[in-house]
Amino acid sequence: MFCPKCGSEIAEGAAFCGKCGAPVGAQVGGAAPTKNAQGAAGAAVGGAPAPKKNGAKIGAVAAVVVVLVVLVAGFATNWFGLAGVQPKEAVEVPASSQNTEGQQGADATVQGAAEQQGDAAAGDAQGGSQGAAGAAVKSAVEAYTWDELSQISAEIGAAGDEAAAIEVAKKYNLCTPEGKLDGTQVKSVTLADGTQTTVQIVGFAHDDKTSGGKAGITFIFGDCVGEAPMNPTDTNAGGWEASQMRGYLNSDVMTLLPEDLKSAIVPVDKLTNNVGKTQDISAVTATSDSLWLFSLAELAGPISAAELLGGSYGWAADIFNAEGSRYQLFSDTGVIWNNENSTLVKNLQGSPDSWWGRSPYPDSSGDFQYVLSDGGPYGGYGTHYSYGVVPGFCI
Repeated sequence: MFCPKCGSEIAEGAAFCGKCGAPVGAQVGGAAPTKNAQGAAGAAVGGAPAPKKNGAKIGAVAAVVVVLVVLVAGFATNWFGLAGVQPKEAVEVPASSQNTEGQQGADATVQGAAEQQGDAAAGDAQGGSQGAAGAAVKSAVEAYTWDELSQISAEIGAAGDEAAAIEVAKKYNLCTPEGKLDGTQVKSVTLADGTQTTVQIVGFAHDDKTSGGKAGITFIFGDCVGEAPMNPTDTNAGGWEASQMRGYLNSDVMTLLPEDLKSAIVPVDKLTNNVGKTQDISAVTATSDSLWLFSLAELAGPISAAELLGGSYGWAADIFNAEGSRYQLFSDTGVIWNNENSTLVKNLQGSPDSWWGRSPYPDSSGDFQYVLSDGGPYGGYGTHYSYGVVPGFCI
């Protein structure tokens, strides 16, 4: 008999293989099957021979093909949930990794929009809408600051002509809705000595700035700011240009003005007889002034040559008329040279006072024109007398 483990021949009846030591008790009492018996048994299974190696290879290949087909079909039909996967949402990029310049530009745009909204809100809060030049439109002259009036004045001065200038003034409520001046276009002013007074608009785009172009708004003081003589003695030699009054206005009176008003004033060219007693119209020349007095023609022109002193002083009327033209306020309120008008009544310490103009009387060597206390513009008197001082200025 043979060992069932190593196949070595062992003696009959042995319990263990003498070569490998494996127990052989399982076959005690029975003989191991012979080779012929093993072959017969194998042939008897299914009645068919065992498959060859080539058949096994073909089966393996077929299995692989089946697997591949299944995988392809699975991906194509989303069997595995892959074909229908949607793209992930974009991940927010940290601000630090974004383009710096682009972000700064966007920030600036947002900030600028916010500032504009804030400015608009501020303008609405003050009761004004925005004008084309950027100044807030307010209800009256009194409501504006001097800086705002300066901005508006620049717009008026650039309007092109007096009619266009009035349209700008209407937009900012600096005159009546009809474009007229009626004396109510006033602004309060507190002088350095504590005096409470007012100034009122007399015209738009009327005066030429010394630096060029038109001054948009001209004002006159509502009352006298003091009293002073034109000259220390009775002479008009040198006219307005050489007068003591001119120096007084641009020194003593100028120092009385509040700083915001003072900084808004612009010098303008004023035409005046700067000789005194003369019959020559060429005596009228220009001076540059920040504060000045009004000429007879600016208050009440034109002067009638036929009516002045019975018509015998026509040359004097020509000289007066060369000293400028009547401002809108005086035109709108009907001021004329030979009649009194309440628009020209000015007070000093609560009472009407006579006040100086800057026109020398050309037929006299010692007189300047002045306005009577009842508002009559055609007075003339010795220059050493103290009368009221009513300055004009432009912004």
